[in-house]
Amino acid sequence: MYLRSKIKIYLIIGTFKKTIVINRATFLTNSALGTAALGSLPHLNLFSAVPFERLKISITPWSLMRTGYGGNDPFGIDVFDYPKIAKKLGFKYIDHEMFHFPKDLTERDLDKMILNCEEAKIKSAVLLTGGVGDIGDADAKKRKEAIAGYKFWVDVAQKLGCKSLRNVCGEYITIPHKEKLTYAIEGVKELGAYAGSMGLDLLIENHNGYSSDPEWMINLMEAVNLSNVGILGDFTNWTLQRNPDTYYPDPYQGIKLLSPYIRAVSAKSENFTASGEETTTDYKKMFEILQNAPHFEFAGIEFFGNSIPRNEGVKRTKELILKVIEQLN
Repeated sequence: MYLRSKIKIYLIIGTFKKTIVINRATFLTNSALGTAALGSLPHLNLFSAVPFERLKISITPWSLMRTGYGGNDPFGIDVFDYPKIAKKLGFKYIDHEMFHFPKDLTERDLDKMILNCEEAKIKSAVLLTGGVGDIGDADAKKRKEAIAGYKFWVDVAQKLGCKSLRNVCGEYITIPHKEKLTYAIEGVKELGAYAGSMGLDLLIENHNGYSSDPEWMINLMEAVNLSNVGILGDFTNWTLQRNPDTYYPDPYQGIKLLSPYIRAVSAKSENFTASGEETTTDYKKMFEILQNAPHFEFAGIEFFGNSIPRNEGVKRTKELILKVIEQLN
């Protein structure tokens, strides 16, 4: 846990002055490294920086829009108004989801979204994709078709100015885990390499099925071994198998195991206590784990409740994240 007692080290590099804040325990542990640790810039990451200093809080479309592909949601908003409304809710970053764009997305549609983001002075974080093909499909033809389809969305993400594209590797268990891993490695490597060529990260989400098994996901990450491939950690997607439903028993342990690869999270929320705590997920416990995730950059709020207005749910989730971050700092 990050300690409130901190040590500041000031380095003068040329004409630049850089402050590094580290915790006392980490300093004492690493002090034996001496001059070697401080004398080489690549080793500066041995020291723990202030938790969440580069964290950006974004809003995911499902928080406000519950139907997609141009469908009318009487309680939601038009997808092209989404950037403006997100800005009014106090966000600087938004996620996008392929599901919420018009079914036959055109260049004109994309230009309209880009313009609306620019006018709202809001930036894009993650483009969420999945559900129309499995990049880890056992059928080679279907796998290639899925990869080709998602390459289109990589192009969309790049044009929107996103940092990452999220994908999934199958929700339903149909073949043994080891066999599925073989096909997933192939698909993730190809799509990840393409995303990298476009300057994007590819994030695989624990989205039930194979991907909700942390060991399977770790094996996938290690085998793919691309610098731009990581994980989008979802707080609540831990269904291992359907009919009968079985679940990974400890979501916090799951996030902890995946944390070395996590670059973004889906901060799910549904209901809140009178004191503002989320009733399903212990946010403080979750972010206490995430403060040690070295690549964690985006916390995407995904409010899916119906008992309070959507705007209110989003607001309470953001307030909760800010509260726990302040407590941990």
